[in-house]
Amino acid sequence: MPADMICAVRWTQWRSDMATRDELYEAVWSEPLIKLAERYKVSGNYLARVCDSLRIPRPDRGYWAKEAVGKAPSKTPLPPVEPGEPTEWSSGNGVLIRRSSPRRHPVRSKVPERPRTHALLQGAVAHFGHGRKIEEEGYLKPYKRHLVDLTCSQAGLRHALAFANTLFLALETKGYYVGIFGGQDGRLRRPPIDPLNGVRHKSQHNPHHGLWAPGRLTVVHVNGQMVGLSIVEIAEAVVMRYVGNGVYVRDADYVAPRARSKYHVDSTWTTTMERPSGRLRLHAYAPHCRVELTKHWQEADKSTLVDCVSDIIAGIEAMAAETAPLVAQAERQIEAERLEWEAERRRYWIEENKRRIRESEKESLEQLDSIIRHWANMQGRSEFLARLEQSVARLPEPERTSMQTRVALARALLGPLDPMARFREWRAPAERYAPKHLEEE
Repeated sequence: MPADMICAVRWTQWRSDMATRDELYEAVWSEPLIKLAERYKVSGNYLARVCDSLRIPRPDRGYWAKEAVGKAPSKTPLPPVEPGEPTEWSSGNGVLIRRSSPRRHPVRSKVPERPRTHALLQGAVAHFGHGRKIEEEGYLKPYKRHLVDLTCSQAGLRHALAFANTLFLALETKGYYVGIFGGQDGRLRRPPIDPLNGVRHKSQHNPHHGLWAPGRLTVVHVNGQMVGLSIVEIAEAVVMRYVGNGVYVRDADYVAPRARSKYHVDSTWTTTMERPSGRLRLHAYAPHCRVELTKHWQEADKSTLVDCVSDIIAGIEAMAAETAPLVAQAERQIEAERLEWEAERRRYWIEENKRRIRESEKESLEQLDSIIRHWANMQGRSEFLARLEQSVARLPEPERTSMQTRVALARALLGPLDPMARFREWRAPAERYAPKHLEEE
């Protein structure tokens, strides 16, 4: 089979396993999910998760029975794509995030609804619990990187997840999509998080430099703008007492052992260390690498962040509106820098092209001069030997034979006197470097 035909067959096979968001939406509403899954060679549950990941609404249970008798309800419209969301899927690439898409269910007043868990937080307790060994009361360091942006201790994990679930569901109720997003162009970044409750001086040592950080950003899409969200458990300075064997305990909880004699000396000592306090702080930031804009809300002793979710959402909306012109200005600056860099590179290559042309001409001329000097040298040697042979021919017989032998030895030592061999090795300037035709601006 020809190579182009093989490529065409492979392209057709790959394209049959791939579907855009619009194509998958039309296919889901044109035939049952089980039959559609067979065509893509996946299971029905897997294809349902793909639809949920792409936010594609699916027919309710019993839809196809109603459709057979002409009583099927109208299709649920496809919601628009938020910035950063995937727009296509191919079998084998996996499901990005499993989340629940809006479904129409009959109201059941007798059965109380179970509290919802946002898709980003499903199974988060197990993932955060499975991590590297930490010191007591330290911050969790899970092995998994693609998790919600959450920095907390084991004791504060439940409280942090409960607040994150309340906030994420409230944002999506208002139509703002919350998800995990990883930038591919390097323009997105998460600012470093310092859990200390207060401003740390530059000269102060930061003991939290090794905190766990997510591999992707947790963002909310508000009116076409992304706002990064990071939840951190606040650290506070606590007086800790060292009791030996690398163990520290809070000084307020320390009970000195009973002295066995009057000469007993307590060998423990105290120091101030930063420990999680159980109170949360929410960081909202502009994830663009050129925009320095952050806001935060934190809990006090008698108030929690759950109580002020509405104020937080209003602040995030205001921040998104403030971020839009800053991001546009930053993009213009990046584009201007890119154009300037390209112009600088072009100027460099123009000058480099000229330098290489001059260098190739110089090397070619030097080689040609060397060949000419060698030819002139060979001419002089040839003329010298020719006159020498004439002089030797006029010598008497005994001496003439001896001198002819010496002339032959001289010719053998000098080798061939033809300059053509050296000239064949000469390289012209175009053979040394092929000039590039770059137009100067």
